Parts: sequence; structure tokens; C-alpha cells
Amino acid sequence: MGKLRQVFLFSNPDIEFIEYCLLPYINLPDSHSLFPDGCIDVFYIQNGKVELMFNTLPSKELSSGEFIFLSRQCTDYFIVSGGRDAVIIHARIILHGLYKDLLLHHGLYNRLHILNRNNSDALPAASEMIKLLLNMKRVQSGAVLFLEPPVTLFFVHLYLNEIAGLLLPFNNYDQRFSKLMLEIIKNPDYPWHVKDMAREHCMSTNFFISEFRKTSGFTPFNFLKKIRLNKGRQLLENTDIPVSVIARQCGYNSHASFTFYIKQEFGLPPLKIRKNAQLKYDIIVSEDKSGFVEEIGDVFD
Repeated sequence: MGKLRQVFLFSNPDIEFIEYCLLPYINLPDSHSLFPDGCIDVFYIQNGKVELMFNTLPSKELSSGEFIFLSRQCTDYFIVSGGRDAVIIHARIILHGLYKDLLLHHGLYNRLHILNRNNSDALPAASEMIKLLLNMKRVQSGAVLFLEPPVTLFFVHLYLNEIAGLLLPFNNYDQRFSKLMLEIIKNPDYPWHVKDMAREHCMSTNFFISEFRKTSGFTPFNFLKKIRLNKGRQLLENTDIPVSVIARQCGYNSHASFTFYIKQEFGLPPLKIRKNAQLKYDIIVSEDKSGFVEEIGDVFD
């Protein structure tokens, strides 16, 4: 089992891209497509309702908070459409080694999977993970990228477990820390204390910090800080929630403390981060509308 685990660790997946998805998202059958084998497309419906059409299956309406997992083939017909309020995060994960082999084998006839509240207890964690992954790709700092492989691997394990019931090998000791990391990601507002976490894991504080760093690449304090500040930035860039409320949701007791750490981490105060994100969004929307008008013009010329 130990050797098998090492093989899996050397097969870690990559993120080809993660971005907000323009609707309608359309993939038509194309025998000449260069679409890569062994990849998973993950669609997270962050807001609104969307309609999914896949091959000959009946169309299906999906709601905010739900996921679509797709291991696409070039013969597939796949369309996601939605209203003006619909917001979707789209990530493409490229698999390697044994993970790729497992996907190609088990996903041959079961390529599409919808994750919702009725069929998975992992939905709250998956929702936080996809938003964390998006924010990490935006920041692109060396320290933050330590978190990318385990977060990406989370979605691979989730997909393979959903379509084939595969529980892939992990070291039980590491898994305890992985569960703790997930709890921190899901509950950044909780008053986490290193001494309490060490006591729950039956370790001395220093030994707990050392072992946690081996799993995550960070001390517990720095991991918690990264999670809180990444969530804060994500909320600043994608919502109109007041800064004081965001501070509390991210575990900070005061607006001033949150502002200090946000500026220390990202070089900008909260309101400036929000303003820059809105300006960037306005530019993207303007360019997309211009491109869409040009494409429509080409069709009717």
C-alpha cells in the first residue's frame, strides 16, 4: 500500500485554467478537436440558475451551489446556458499517471456527474475549495501555490469517488491533517487556537506545528491566515458585503485588524481591491460584448 501511495503522489494533477465562464458555454461534437484526454471540467454555479444539455439526455435545471463534473469526449454535445444573473466558475484539471488511467477507465460510460445537496455531503467543502482555487490562481504567489496540488487533488478524488466509488489510498496520519485543513477552509470565522488543535490530535504544540507544516507547507497560524485573507479577497472582489461584515466572516474581530492584514498580504486596502476588481470586470464585460457583436455580424454577413 505504501508503494501504491507513492505512485499516486507522483501523479498529481494540474490546473490548466480556472476562470469565470461566459454563458452560453457551448461544446459541439468535433472529430478534429484537440481536446486533451484525461481531463475533468468542473463547473460551479456560484449564482442564479442554469440549464444543462448533454447529448441525448433531457435538459436539466441546476441551481446556485451545485457542481457539474465532465470528462468530455470529442463526440459530446454539451451546453450550459443561463440568465443575466447566472455566474459560473469553470476549472479544467489535467490528470497524469494512475489518476489519468482511472479516469479513462471508469469515466468511459459515466462522463457527466452533477453534485448537489441531494447526493453529496461534500458540497459545502467543494464550494469553498473551488473559490479558494480561483483566488490562488489570481494571486500566483509562491507560498499560496503550495496549496494548489492538494486542493486540485480534492476534486479528482471527489469525482472518481462519485462515479466509481473509489476511495484512493492515503496515509491515515496525513488524512487527519487534511480533514483539519478542510474544516479550517470551511470555517475561517471559527476561533481556532493552535494549542486546542494540538490537544485534539494528542500532540504537544511544537510537534503539532511541525507535523502540520509537513502536510500543508505552512504553520497552522500561517495556513489559517492565508485561508482567511484569501476568502476576504474573494468576498471583496465578488460581493457588495460591507468590509466590517467580511472581517467577521473571516475571523477578524475588527475592521481595522482585517484591513491591516489584507494590506500586508496583497499590498492594497480592502476598498481598493474591490474597486480594482469592479474596473476589471467592467472592462471584460465591455470587451466580451464587443466581440459577441462582431461574431454575430460575421454570421449574417
